[in-house]
Amino acid sequence: MVKKKKPSEKAVAIKGLRDAYEKFNAATGRAILVSDRNVGQFHTGRQRRALMVFFKMTAHNLSMLELCAEFIENPDDETVLVDHFSIATLARASIDAALMTMYISEPSLTRTQWDFRRQLLFLHDANNRSRFLKPLKKYGDIPFFETSDTIRDGIKEKIRTLGATLLLSEIAITDYQNGFSIFIDGVRGAAREAKWDIDMFEFHQSYLSAYVHTHPVSFMRADEHDLTFPGISNFQADFLHFVYTSATEYTDSVTARMDVFSEPGKGDPNGHLE
Repeated sequence: MVKKKKPSEKAVAIKGLRDAYEKFNAATGRAILVSDRNVGQFHTGRQRRALMVFFKMTAHNLSMLELCAEFIENPDDETVLVDHFSIATLARASIDAALMTMYISEPSLTRTQWDFRRQLLFLHDANNRSRFLKPLKKYGDIPFFETSDTIRDGIKEKIRTLGATLLLSEIAITDYQNGFSIFIDGVRGAAREAKWDIDMFEFHQSYLSAYVHTHPVSFMRADEHDLTFPGISNFQADFLHFVYTSATEYTDSVTARMDVFSEPGKGDPNGHLE
């Protein structure tokens, strides 16, 4: 009897990657179906914002798929570039977009609670634009600054009024008026509200952020991991297996939410609020 040749460690790693890639591709396809179904429909302001961020997540996913598509089709071609750095960076962005979509679309929110969250997003947007546009003032007038203070003051007043209605403390309201908060209870609070595993979420955020910011975790063990460009090492295949599998879980979670929340006339229980 001729013994079957045992697959090499690399072959096993590549098979795992290809399986994870196909599952991620299917999950992204399900997300696209929800987005496509909503094109041209009338939605509330909250639904529109959730759908936009949901599409942002889907766009990241499509780019993640494209960056590995040639390798998936030709895994034996060692001339194909497999850019695991960029795929990891996009995965972090995709997970961030999934979290924001869940935060915006939380179905238990009252109209006042959503409006309060909305004002925090408006204020953070205004403060952020002020921060990155300020260095450009030396090159000429920036129209944004003609009305920015008035707009921010108006948002802060709305935060005060809504915060009082929600029985928030004076200290909390003042803190929210600083404009540093994106999520009302922080990132962990948003993930917990989404009913995600907090420990796994923090692991994904911390690990993948090293690739976004080019921290040492993303490059210090390049020799040990036998990173190769073009081609793929065992580590790169296993790493991408992990990345695609993780992103699939978040994609499926937010798609299930948006399948219900995006329904025109029914999905947003609070009705239209621009």
